[in-house]
Amino acid sequence: MSGTGAGPAAYAMALVVGVASGGVGPFLLMRRMALVGDALSHVALPGIALALIYGVDPFWGVMGFLVGAAFLIHWLEGRSRLSPEALVGILFTASLAAGILLLPEGDVMESLFGAFPAMGWHFLLLFLALAATLAGLSFALARKFLFRIVSPELAKVNGVGRGYDLALLLVFAMTVALGIKLVGTLLMGALTILPASIARNGVRSLRGFVAVSAGLGGVIAVTGVWVAGRFRFSPGPSIVLMGAALFALSLPLAGRAAVRGRRGMGWGG
Repeated sequence: MSGTGAGPAAYAMALVVGVASGGVGPFLLMRRMALVGDALSHVALPGIALALIYGVDPFWGVMGFLVGAAFLIHWLEGRSRLSPEALVGILFTASLAAGILLLPEGDVMESLFGAFPAMGWHFLLLFLALAATLAGLSFALARKFLFRIVSPELAKVNGVGRGYDLALLLVFAMTVALGIKLVGTLLMGALTILPASIARNGVRSLRGFVAVSAGLGGVIAVTGVWVAGRFRFSPGPSIVLMGAALFALSLPLAGRAAVRGRRGMGWGG
């Protein structure tokens, strides 16, 4: 599951996963789903464990479990009085327990905190194409996602129904699935939230919010991979700490952004 260092594949993965994560992060932040995003990544653990047990690439187990969880959360949300946070919390605790029990002992740390992945070029190209597609979907559907967040009832009247909530969950789940090889299940959720939190401190338009968050995601992930390779650290903690440091540096911008925000945040600009 892991390679020996920060080679070209690791940098390419970091860039596209960072951009895709940063692109979807603003919508999770605006829906107040930051902790939901973090918890959902833990649902991947049983998928990793089962994939290792049956001798297949853990990526497919992760993808299957996270996409399945997105559909399940969407289905339960429409039939339960529980909030998405509560539903994901239930899935999180059950999945974490099952994953820890099933995972071979030697693979626990790598699965939780990430590693430099080893993969063939064909798989890498598929990986890059899928990540680019997810990033593109975040931009293409941004107006619809925003409409659902700001005014769900009005959006529904105008034909923007709950299917877009499911689409957002699926884009997020698949982005997390792509990043888990590099960042790990415990930390991948942070890569979607940190770029968005930094961007929110410094931009005034929603278009800029999404674009800057996506760019920051790429910068944070690539820089974190470089630090990890240079000092022989695990890539997941290095990426998250890089993002946390940039967030701290962005705090002086938050006051000015708040002043601009009182004038109204529009999509353009």
